[in-house]
Amino acid sequence: MTSAAYVLEWNSIIDLAAVLAVFTSMSVFFFRKKSFRLLLLYSFILIIYVASIIFDGFVPIPVARGVIALFTMFMAVALLVVYQSEFKVLFFNLSRPTKHTDISDGLSDEDLRLAVDEIIRACQTMSKTRTGALIVIAPTSVPGHILETGTELGALVSAPLIESIFNTRAPFHDGATIIKGNRVLAAGCFLPLSASQTVAKNLGTRHRAGIGITEESDMLTIIVSEETGIISSAKKGELRRFITPDRLRDILHDTYHITQTKRMRSL
Repeated sequence: MTSAAYVLEWNSIIDLAAVLAVFTSMSVFFFRKKSFRLLLLYSFILIIYVASIIFDGFVPIPVARGVIALFTMFMAVALLVVYQSEFKVLFFNLSRPTKHTDISDGLSDEDLRLAVDEIIRACQTMSKTRTGALIVIAPTSVPGHILETGTELGALVSAPLIESIFNTRAPFHDGATIIKGNRVLAAGCFLPLSASQTVAKNLGTRHRAGIGITEESDMLTIIVSEETGIISSAKKGELRRFITPDRLRDILHDTYHITQTKRMRSL
């Protein structure tokens, strides 16, 4: 009898710990998303589910408990569907190699600064000529399935190279170019399109692809519109338009973690 009571006590402790862990994780997630109404809704559902389990221990209600369990499972699936982008980022980060490789590994600030200048120069030229472009800056590792959709290059970043890639007669101009550090890793890559309803209807596939990859990774994208020549950037699913060269330099310096100030050259 004592043994049974001991097992029951530990079972209760484990159940309580599991419920608290789920509730805490759920609260942190919704607080970060600022979805307080959904937090209240899911908290209420969790309380009802736990209450049904406890009540079923005194008065058997198998049908009601089954319906509540089914509804709870439905709400869990709905959560995965609504926030699929966030879960993609989570699983992408968990599946990456444990070895962290920073964007500036083995490169000096001057090397990275030269790469930034070349990227900006190319974007300015393509903006003036209204040449559509999609450039991806990878701070850490790049998913293999993204690189495999294009052609690997491994070439040093330069404005002429970037401009030639996005030339309308080039075979890679419709895809994305992946840059890490001061190297062009691949060109002509296909990216996942954003399914967000907040993206403006007048933005095309290039912008949706530029936003989509940032929704499920830590990458930065630079988009040049072929219709207007407007330069945009996307990070964490947020698109910023009308990016000036100076603003683009600040964004890239922040992405590349360039901390040293550039020395003024004598005239």
